[in-house]
Amino acid sequence: MGDFDSGLRYSGARARAKIYAYLERQVAGAHTAELVGLLFQGAGSDPELGPRIVQRLLGADPNFVFDPATAMWALRAREALKVPLERGRYVVVDLETTGGRPSPGTITEIGAYRMEGPRMTESFASLVRPRGPISPFVTRLTSITNEMVAGAPPIERVLPAFRDFLGDAVMVAHNAQFDFAFLDFEFRRIFGMRLKNPILCTLRLSRRFAPSLRRRRLDALAEHFGLSTEGRHRGLGDARMAAELLSIFLDLAAQSGIKRVDRLIDLHSRGAAGHRIERHLPPEAIAALPMAPGVYLMRNERGDLLYVGKAGRLRERVASYFNGALGAKAKTADLVSHVYAVDTRLAPSALDAALLEARLIRELKPPYNRMLKGMAPAYFVRLDLMDPFPRLTLSARLSARRGVMQLGPFVGRGGVDRAVRALGRILGLRTCASRLAPEADFSPCMYGQMGHCAMPCNLSADEEAYGARVRRAVEFLRGRSGPLLGELARAREQAARALRFEEAARLHRELGSLTTLAARAERLSRVVTENNLVIVVGAGASMLAHAVLSGRLALTHPLGGAADACAVAGFVAANYERYRARPVARAELDAMAIVARWLSERDAADGRLLHLRGPTLDPAALWPPAGNAEHVETPHS
Repeated sequence: MGDFDSGLRYSGARARAKIYAYLERQVAGAHTAELVGLLFQGAGSDPELGPRIVQRLLGADPNFVFDPATAMWALRAREALKVPLERGRYVVVDLETTGGRPSPGTITEIGAYRMEGPRMTESFASLVRPRGPISPFVTRLTSITNEMVAGAPPIERVLPAFRDFLGDAVMVAHNAQFDFAFLDFEFRRIFGMRLKNPILCTLRLSRRFAPSLRRRRLDALAEHFGLSTEGRHRGLGDARMAAELLSIFLDLAAQSGIKRVDRLIDLHSRGAAGHRIERHLPPEAIAALPMAPGVYLMRNERGDLLYVGKAGRLRERVASYFNGALGAKAKTADLVSHVYAVDTRLAPSALDAALLEARLIRELKPPYNRMLKGMAPAYFVRLDLMDPFPRLTLSARLSARRGVMQLGPFVGRGGVDRAVRALGRILGLRTCASRLAPEADFSPCMYGQMGHCAMPCNLSADEEAYGARVRRAVEFLRGRSGPLLGELARAREQAARALRFEEAARLHRELGSLTTLAARAERLSRVVTENNLVIVVGAGASMLAHAVLSGRLALTHPLGGAADACAVAGFVAANYERYRARPVARAELDAMAIVARWLSERDAADGRLLHLRGPTLDPAALWPPAGNAEHVETPHS
């Protein structure tokens, strides 16, 4: 044990720091086996070795507390949270800001209530002089003007007083991630330390204790529970509403059996799974995995295949299943509780790992891949230009039909779906799924009657007029977003000047959604079927070239020397025009989606891109490797 003891002393401070950071998030504590899995320490098959390591690391450190009855470790600083909900100390806060992202001096108001259990006891309210001007839109939304804050103290004077008011209480806010981000930024800048208070979010609590509600804005929840919405969009008014909501949620939590503050915070941070992950895979098995791209195959106690996944760094990805990082999803937790062994297959790059994963799933059909297929899906914006009256849609799959414009992939549906619907509504594109046979006496649907559609169904817009709207959508998706975003911004300001605040708020949301969509579309840079490039990945004997023609993975070829580079260049020359003319085959769609997603998510170190402007490819650009260049553009033919 001598060498082991010296190694433990050398890494003990780092290990304790890692456990401390983990237990800050696990307010109610963590089981010894969970900490062993977090550290991946130990060797051999001795089941007591891991717990002994943790005891040696933490036993003499006053920052940690061990409960022998539950084998749980917790932070001593969190012991004060092990009190009944009605004795908990909370500070409910709401910020008003100049908008945008956290940056120095962007907070314009702090409003907060101190609570003891469900009772409000004290309040804190202060305007804050920002470093920059408040936009007219924010002024109309919050009623805070530049004149109002001109004589207010700056955040450097307000924040120390608020820190004293906050103390070590649980910080509560509605959509707490927003308020936490701004406060944490200023805490780090002004005090040189992060905001360490435990967090509760009334928005997340509403999902837990009022799951049937569809509208979860602060005022919508207040109206649902019969609370006053006076003072909306001001710090103290919004903080009061959130505090009253917290009182209601504390009562609902107690009724559901959650009696202590630390248990409520623990439940709040768990998500849908609602229980800790049960692990059977020994930590040394995870520690032995390579930090390289590849595919992992999870197996149960009998060796049956459960799940196939890909990773750019196998050890890091597999470890994330067992250290609580992915424990929020119930199906994922169920998978992990059945995993006893993990096999790996290495790949030259993350792209090759994704292609191998797709092939193995198609061939082996692991049961949990079907159950977990909704994890981090990718979506494509689709516009069928062969339809005389196209509509904008969002699809998780590429289409093999000729003439379909497909932009993506976009990871995550919510924001893109809102942006696509907003773009279609602004341009008057139809939403009905069937092919149209326009008739003058046809009665339009409610979207047409509301003015959200140009109504080509009853000839209110003929094919030419409707086509002009479609062309504007195509221009927007191809990167010319400025004209439409400018029109939307002007309409928002006009609505605000006319005191039509609901309309102005809707236009503001649509402008934000479309701005995000435009930025993401610009980064993607091209429609999927317009991708023409060669991807060079790997190094040495494992170097590969992937030829992508008209979006399709046309060739994968090893690069072992100059002859291989010439072979790839010859393939491109012989097939470039053929792929442009040939329609997409259904068998090509999966690989197309994988390549498109890899291109949108890749790091600069993932491989070299040689963009093709024609069928001519210089073999020297493939072999020998052209330094660390990000991409090489080949000349026109």
